[in-house]
Formats: sequence, C-alpha cells, structure tokens
Amino acid sequence: MHTTRSAARLTAVCAAALSLTGAASLPALASSTASPSAVSALDKQLLTAAHQGNLWEIAASQQARSAATTACVKRVAADFIRDHRTLDAGVVKTAAQLGVALPSGQTAAQLRQTAALKSRAGTRAYDAAWLKAQYPAHVQTLALVNKEITSGTNPLVKSLAKSARPVVARHIQMVNGGVCHA
Repeated sequence: MHTTRSAARLTAVCAAALSLTGAASLPALASSTASPSAVSALDKQLLTAAHQGNLWEIAASQQARSAATTACVKRVAADFIRDHRTLDAGVVKTAAQLGVALPSGQTAAQLRQTAALKSRAGTRAYDAAWLKAQYPAHVQTLALVNKEITSGTNPLVKSLAKSARPVVARHIQMVNGGVCHA
C-alpha cells in the first residue's frame, strides 16, 4: 500500500514538474523509449514539412522586418521569427533523437515565393502579399499538425505537434484573411 502511494505521489510530482517546465521538455524525457523504427511516414512528413516551413517563415519574416511598410506587419514578422525559431529548435532536436534526416533548406516553391515577395519590397503591395502568403501556409501547417495529433504514431512527434498547435493557431489569427492583426 505504501509503495502505491509513493508511486502515485511520484507521478503527481512529475506531472506538476512537466506542467511547470512546459511541453518543450517532453521530447527529452521520452527519448529513451523512442527509436527510429517507431517513426511513421506521417511522423516523418510532419518533421520535414515543419522544418522547411519554419525555415521559410524565418526567412520570409526576416525579409518583412525590413521590406514591409506597416508597423503591424513588422511586429507580426518579429513574433513569427521568435516563434518559428523556437518551434524549429524542437523539430531539429526531435528529429535528431529519432534519427530522422531533415532537409538542409527550404523547398524550391518556398524560395520562389520569397523571391516574388522581395520584388515588392518597400511597397504596400509587399505587406499585402506577405500577409496573403502567410495565411495559407499556416492553415496548411495547422492541418498537418492536427493530422499528426490524431493519427501520428510516435509520442515525441505527437507531443511536438501538440505544443506547436496553439502557436500556429495564434499565427493564423494574426494574418487572418490576409489582414494584419498584431
């Protein structure tokens, strides 16, 4: 009986510690039970798409910090840079723990989109184009995150998706309908 109480108390202490440290600590705690063979195609798809998406978001948002004409877009871009750097750190760490190789850069389509945006730098057309590019990118990411949460198999990747979901949802609200909402 005393052992059961001790185990219950230890579980409660661990749960409290996790809630205080946040979801970012979950991948490190669960790493000993994960293996590369436990990673599904969906898990790998999320890690790859999230990494490339984060790289694109960071690059496009860095560009927006200097190319945008409105304070709102510059403020949202700064938030995106901060958040996507944090998200990508989790993606890279999780992929390394699971032995999943990530691409070294953005997709060709993402590079083309960044170049197209750059051609409008310093104009109001830039701000509108940047916002319109951000909205569908985040909606697509949220759909993949939701799919991972419901159908993914690796607990580390599912945990990563769960912790990313509120950030991506907040970003959607910030660029909802191609309008800046800082």
